[in-house]
Parts: sequence; C-alpha cells; structure tokens
Amino acid sequence: MENEQDLITATLNGSQKAFDQLMQNYQEYVYRIAFSFGKNQQNAMDITQTTFLKAYENLASYKGKSPFKAWLGRIAYNEGINWHRKNKRYSSSLETENYEMITNTEMLQSDELLAKENKAALLKSLLALNTRYRVAVVMRYFENMPIKEISGMLNCSEGMVKNMLHRSLQRLRIMLQQQNMGGINEEM
Repeated sequence: MENEQDLITATLNGSQKAFDQLMQNYQEYVYRIAFSFGKNQQNAMDITQTTFLKAYENLASYKGKSPFKAWLGRIAYNEGINWHRKNKRYSSSLETENYEMITNTEMLQSDELLAKENKAALLKSLLALNTRYRVAVVMRYFENMPIKEISGMLNCSEGMVKNMLHRSLQRLRIMLQQQNMGGINEEM
C-alpha cells in the first residue's frame, strides 16, 4: 500500500485506482460524519458520495498544511450542512424511520436485545443533539480525532470544542437517564 501523499499525487496524475484506495481508507470516517447529518443509511451514503466527488474535483487545492483526514472531514462537514439545508423539512420523519430500522429486533436472545436497545437509545440521544455538537462527539469518541483537528473542521477554537464535548456528554447522560438507560461515562 502506498502512503497517503503518494496516493494523492497519483490521483492528481490521473490514477483512478489511487483515488479508489483513498476512498477505501476514509470511507468509514466520511460515512460517520455524513450519518451525523443524514440520520439514516441512504442519506449518509448520498452525503458520502457527494463528499468524495467534491474531494476528487478539488484535490489539487489540497496543500498539505493540515492532515488530509481533516481536509476531507471539512468537506464532509460542509456537504452535510448543505444536505441538511436542502432537506430540513424531512428531518423529523427521517429520525422516526431510522429508530424503527435500528430497533427492529427478531427473536434475539435477551442479552442481544438489551445491547441493541442500549445502542438504539444512544443513537436516538446522539441524533437529538445539535448537529455541530453531534459531529464533535462522533469525531472525538468514534473516530478518536484530536481536538485540534475537530476545531479545524468545525472552524472554531479548541476551547469551544472542549465546551461542546462537555455539554454534549452532559446532555447525553440526561437523555439516557430519562430513557432509563443509566449514565454515560465521561471518558466514553
């Protein structure tokens, strides 16, 4: 496997295979950001596809001043915002559809059912957060992204990111307690 910069250079020189490798390397990362906005698989896939298309079209503008992952994450974030603006009126029906899909359980053992219900409760609580806060939580705790990179992606200070994460965890804890799911660890 070539390193990231080699893949970028090869893509700029016309190699579709190199760009395919970049997409494979970051597909899950971009999808998580997209899901934060789209709230279901189909919408997240649409946002992900648009993100990679924009990244391909604008790859020559990547100067390497920040990590490629952060640059790509910023594109995904912007595409998520664009998608959200275009589809705002449909968001409440999307959330209901998504919860039903996640909680659809068939003949699961009790432990599996409990784990699935806990996961659905956490996802429902995450989706109830403000979009910007939700993205910060997903990037920090699901992608292990450094606060500095999150602040670059969200275009705010590191202190603001820390504040968003703290408030998000407090809000998630309250929502989960209201759903009788208990608390959430500060470390997550």
